[in-house]
Amino acid sequence: AVAGSSARIAPPRPCGSAIRSGIMAEAEEVPPGPQIDVSRIELSPAGECPFEEALGLVMEFSTDTMLADHCWRLSYAVDTSKRRKIIDLGATEVVSYAPGAHVMSFSAPSFDGALVPDDVKSQMNGMLSAVLVGPSGEETMTVNMVTQVCVRDGVLVRYIFNPLE
Repeated sequence: AVAGSSARIAPPRPCGSAIRSGIMAEAEEVPPGPQIDVSRIELSPAGECPFEEALGLVMEFSTDTMLADHCWRLSYAVDTSKRRKIIDLGATEVVSYAPGAHVMSFSAPSFDGALVPDDVKSQMNGMLSAVLVGPSGEETMTVNMVTQVCVRDGVLVRYIFNPLE
């Protein structure tokens, strides 16, 4: 996708729901649940930066359904040699989103890299996830952003890929 373009992110549909007798259905069925379109993602800093640097995320999105008492939870996950490790980065305030266009904003301050386990830092690929969560803890949708981590000139750095670019 091109920067500024719109990506439609919808809940997963049951296996085979768009296929009939091995032929793609002519009209794609709309999956159940709210239809949420993410039109812009802005990461700050954009590009490569020190791993411990603060993180800012702004997303513009629209919904066709009232989303009462929802928040965005952010986490960073990596698969280590023994198990998946998830670092909770925090959440936005709880908000009710009426049908229409909205903007979410999240920021996490810089942190001490010494607090992050070595097996997490040694993984070159991870996933930054922004999950829209409802009042009962149900996950309405997830926006995943691949993250690469490496050592450059003796400094641990990260690069978060914007899924809309």
